[in-house]
Amino acid sequence: MDEAIRTVAARIGSHLAANETAHMTSRNLSTLGASDAVKLNAGIERAVRKRLRNPTPVDVVVTISENARGFLVVAQIREDVEMVSFRIAAPSTAPKASIVKTMIWQQEQPILDVAVVDDQIIVLDTSSVTRYDHRERAEGTLLGLTFPRDPRGRLEIAGDSLIVHLPGSTCRGTWKPLALTCESGGEFVAGRNTIESSAWPPHYSRAHLGEDDLVAETDGRVHDYSARGPARIFDQWGSDLAAVCDTKRVLTSGPGDRESRDFATLYELANGALVSVSDPAEFPGPVTALSSSIAIVRNLSTGWYEAYSLTVDCGR
Repeated sequence: MDEAIRTVAARIGSHLAANETAHMTSRNLSTLGASDAVKLNAGIERAVRKRLRNPTPVDVVVTISENARGFLVVAQIREDVEMVSFRIAAPSTAPKASIVKTMIWQQEQPILDVAVVDDQIIVLDTSSVTRYDHRERAEGTLLGLTFPRDPRGRLEIAGDSLIVHLPGSTCRGTWKPLALTCESGGEFVAGRNTIESSAWPPHYSRAHLGEDDLVAETDGRVHDYSARGPARIFDQWGSDLAAVCDTKRVLTSGPGDRESRDFATLYELANGALVSVSDPAEFPGPVTALSSSIAIVRNLSTGWYEAYSLTVDCGR
């Protein structure tokens, strides 16, 4: 599928002038599963995306069909038609790994991160850090910050200590009692939702996987940096990923937008390729933050934010 995405995107691009950009619509007329269809269409759309000032949109219709030999991607650009075929290998008989999700918190205010310690839940949202004891509010502290669009933040707990990573600032203290002192600077850039460091380009998340570093960069793609050779690029994921299973596997969000139902899937590197080793764990809305044990989701039906604990089966 990855090769089909690259080939279709290149052929679409060959029909566009320098000032033109593709306006894609898609349909699936095949037996290809919904999650794979979303990955394929999102991958093509990202691959042909251009950053232009006042671009001229050109309608591109992408249709997924199939015949006796496999699946077929048909792209129509004006009067031109491009077709690329691909096949998906038969599923392995080996049991797939599992991702068990359990909703542990929900609220209307946007959640940035959640940490669970025994019967305590610490919630970081866009206004405060709050500790709940047996789900009852125990104490909280206001942050008094102005957050960018699609804000990100992270809780880091070690023993009784608490570090809160926020855009443009870092707060340190304890979570019980909840006491924090904040100072400017940190891993999240002020006024933005990206992470910047001297070692990597600006990015949303990063996972160290064996000898590889997978970096979700601002171009909407995941770049695989390895000492073995040039960086590879993957288009089928979202901007949130986390290493799990002793950094042997990576947990990723899907490639959908802010108004799409999302999912988390487990991958591992095999012979230089990233292979899915689990069925997708589906959510009722887009994943807005993801760690090895927590997923934050905005429920499209209610508009509320939900935190799910994730248990990944690493033994299979």
